[in-house]
Amino acid sequence: MSVKNGRPKRILAVDDDATAAAALRQILIGKGYEVTVAATGEEALEAAAREQPFDLILLDVALPGISGFDVCRKIRADEKTRDVPVIFLTGKGRLMDMAEGDDAGSDLYLVKPVLASKLLHMLDLFLTPDAPLGKRPRQFHSTS
Repeated sequence: MSVKNGRPKRILAVDDDATAAAALRQILIGKGYEVTVAATGEEALEAAAREQPFDLILLDVALPGISGFDVCRKIRADEKTRDVPVIFLTGKGRLMDMAEGDDAGSDLYLVKPVLASKLLHMLDLFLTPDAPLGKRPRQFHSTS
């Protein structure tokens, strides 16, 4: 289900690859989500700070400027965005990358390419009203 309290659920999709971002946006809009796209870590942080809270953030790791890992850490450190689910959707599939994603405070780490049906299923785990992984409090302690 992609509607919450009479409004579409909002997803921030962060990817510097314009083709991948456009494809992701189309998939999500096709399922009724409201999608904001950001191409850099800085744009992602600005969008998260200025807009209504997102229901979920899809985040690439390799971004110009601030890495996706650092974006996730900043999201977790901000009281306004701390509990928003963050899913890494990235081409970086080494174990050390996955471990860093976990350390940064992500909820899930998906390695591209991901079938649209699998991605949408994973989103449902976070975004449906009775979702087991929905808006639970996140435990994150900055190491800096």
